[in-house]
Amino acid sequence: MKIWVVNDDGIESEGIKTLVRHASKFGEVTVIAPAGQCSGMSQHITVNLLDPGEAEKRIRKVPFSIEGIEAYAIDGTPADCLVIACKCLKGRPDIVFSGINHGENAGIDVLYSGTIGAAMEALVQRIPAIAFSLKWEATGYELVDQEIDGIIEKLLTMKIDRNKVWNVNFPAHTPDTFKGILWDRVPSQRRYREPISETDEVENADRVALDEGYISIGTITNMALVP
Repeated sequence: MKIWVVNDDGIESEGIKTLVRHASKFGEVTVIAPAGQCSGMSQHITVNLLDPGEAEKRIRKVPFSIEGIEAYAIDGTPADCLVIACKCLKGRPDIVFSGINHGENAGIDVLYSGTIGAAMEALVQRIPAIAFSLKWEATGYELVDQEIDGIIEKLLTMKIDRNKVWNVNFPAHTPDTFKGILWDRVPSQRRYREPISETDEVENADRVALDEGYISIGTITNMALVP
């Protein structure tokens, strides 16, 4: 399996390094990530990438902290990473992994997330995608390290419509305090850090699951694409 790993926190972030370590267990990984911090970019793309030669100017091969991993830094947004990689690299991946974002991508914040935006651009490029995020208050990746392999293994076997991405959020809990995994979670009505008491939640809300110590897994739909 060929896997492209992208994010919005930049190619040097701890989250992408963690995701690459685990993704490497499932196939051949190539990293294509922004050269710097690009949070909150949503699915913003650089329009002049259509100009001849522009994409090639914005991609450069760089060393990566994990030995044996081919990596490219992109002068552009998370969504640009997919556009540029599809123009400049040979072949297409079987799947795109986006993350692991520093901060949950749940509720209304999925509209602003560069992590989600990159996953959505993968769909536009006809590549399936999974987005991974870790709640802002988390102090380490112990829970991720314990649970993510099993989650990836299961998601890779599950059928999903062509216009949907998987959205996986880890709570700020350790392996001995988290409560389990909740599936079919949907975006909450709350924005980042808004308390539960200030709004009526939708059923199966992702933020509620995270606040209560569960890993939240659901899908997000790109309404512009045909299922």
